[in-house]
Amino acid sequence: MNVWLSRGYRWMRRPRSRGQAMAEFTILLMAFMFGVGAITTFAPEMFAALTIYIRGFYCVLGYPFG
Repeated sequence: MNVWLSRGYRWMRRPRSRGQAMAEFTILLMAFMFGVGAITTFAPEMFAALTIYIRGFYCVLGYPFG
């Protein structure tokens, strides 16, 4: 097994107090919620930009829109 993987695995399996485990869980949950919020906020704009890019590609190739 890789040294970095085993080191990370040992870090994850280390004993924790209840407060430390709850603090780590809270930080991870906040990061997850922030990521979900960022994706749901910016995904429509990213999809629109991708659509514009693809339409421009087809326009350059001479395909009709629609």
